[in-house]
Amino acid sequence: MVTVVPAAQLDDYLVRLYRAAGMTRAGARTVAGAQVEADLRGVFGHGSRLAPGYAEKLRCGRLNPRPTVRAVQSGEGCLVLDGDLAPGALAARYAVEAATDRAHRTGLGLVAVRNAGHAGALGVPAAHLARLGLVGVLAAQTSSPSVAVLGGPGTALLGNCALAVAVPGPDAKRPVLVDLAAGAMSWGRLHEHARAGRELPEGCALDERGRATRDAAAATVLLPSGERGQALAIVLELLVGALTGSSTLPRGADGRGLLCLAIDPDRLGTATRLSGAVAEFAHALAEHSARLPGDRAWAHHDHARNHGIALNRHDLAALIAAGHPHVRAPRSWTQTTARPGINPTEAPL
Repeated sequence: MVTVVPAAQLDDYLVRLYRAAGMTRAGARTVAGAQVEADLRGVFGHGSRLAPGYAEKLRCGRLNPRPTVRAVQSGEGCLVLDGDLAPGALAARYAVEAATDRAHRTGLGLVAVRNAGHAGALGVPAAHLARLGLVGVLAAQTSSPSVAVLGGPGTALLGNCALAVAVPGPDAKRPVLVDLAAGAMSWGRLHEHARAGRELPEGCALDERGRATRDAAAATVLLPSGERGQALAIVLELLVGALTGSSTLPRGADGRGLLCLAIDPDRLGTATRLSGAVAEFAHALAEHSARLPGDRAWAHHDHARNHGIALNRHDLAALIAAGHPHVRAPRSWTQTTARPGINPTEAPL
């Protein structure tokens, strides 16, 4: 059973929820906007379902509702920021703005953020860079170990680091976009499997005793996606942790590292060529019954923007409870009706 919610209505509710948790209007709009954008793309694990947890962390001090994000070190093309426990979407906004400025001036902007909160869907800030005509690359750590190494004792060692790459193409609103976790899947996606009662793919997770499981409800540790996935997880931990001055291995603290790289193709003299290459690739892939990374998410975005975001009853109930008693949810949210053919758990990465 799901309720279909207009995107603008959901955004308004999240802004009010974060304002009640102490955030400024601008900060609340940034975090709410990123989560609604994730829902629009079908990445529900990093969308509005995170809001109740975020609001609680803001109230208890694990996230800073009014952070003072400051420069720790600054150079012509590089900048290091202390995020002051800002929610990840807000820290990413500061990083993207600084990287954009440097990329336009020098061709390349690299911003390292330390002490940031959970980044959410990194494809949101990466796509923002691509819509400005820049190639955007973002990577972020998780705070706790949750990924075991292949052939190890079955206990978590690595974090489930995230990586997003966005490349501008002929359609500025629909860049090529890869947004993925280093593990076999994100925890948000795993939780969607659990709520829907769907089995996990083989070789995806372990239970509390270190045994392979396909039961999402029993999964406590993720596995990498093969040896290449494990190599990616290790490299991301090293890059994001070491380059940002954060912990290389996750220690369970809320502050974590985030990297943002912006490249200006105009400065390389290849902007037109890049756009043409994207179009050529799209045509070649279509002839082989394939499509560019991100196309499925953009199609979901277009449909959800026009017809609403489908939220399952568990996530909707949690959102309503998170606002009680100070933030009132729209009356229509309590009138949940089943909508056949809409499955909010079918989320493209």
